[in-house]
Amino acid sequence: MRKICSLVLFLFLSHSYGQTQIKKSNISTGGGSTSTGDITVIYSVGEVAVQEKIQGNTHLSEGFVGPDLNAVLGVNDYGVLSGFYVLPNPVKDRLYIRWEYPGDYEIYLFDLNGKELLNSKVTSQEETSYNLSKYASAIYLLFVIDREKQLSKQIKIIKK
Repeated sequence: MRKICSLVLFLFLSHSYGQTQIKKSNISTGGGSTSTGDITVIYSVGEVAVQEKIQGNTHLSEGFVGPDLNAVLGVNDYGVLSGFYVLPNPVKDRLYIRWEYPGDYEIYLFDLNGKELLNSKVTSQEETSYNLSKYASAIYLLFVIDREKQLSKQIKIIKK
């Protein structure tokens, strides 16, 4: 009887431990992160409690999200660029960018498939304009980058 109880207990414990397996995976394109002090919480759609902490060479991860690729690849994060206005939006023919501050900027326009449609370097003046009449009615992404100050902004442009 003792052997049977031991066998049943062993099978029960091995079965319950065998069911607990967490595999590192994430099927998501949504989410974000937030930081307080030296703790960064990274989350994505479907995940509830994901936390990462880096101190020196130690990287602690709770959840399914891997390390920050910018830190691994040595890419600097860019801040949010301000001091310009894009109008009109929605646009029919000409898109205007009005600058508040002097600087050297890069302008990129992409369609939603990721195809680059426009690539321009601008030394800011009061206003810059682009002819978008040749593009189809759709949604486009406009990127304005100031590499010197490491600032950028993405704006959704609606072409009617």
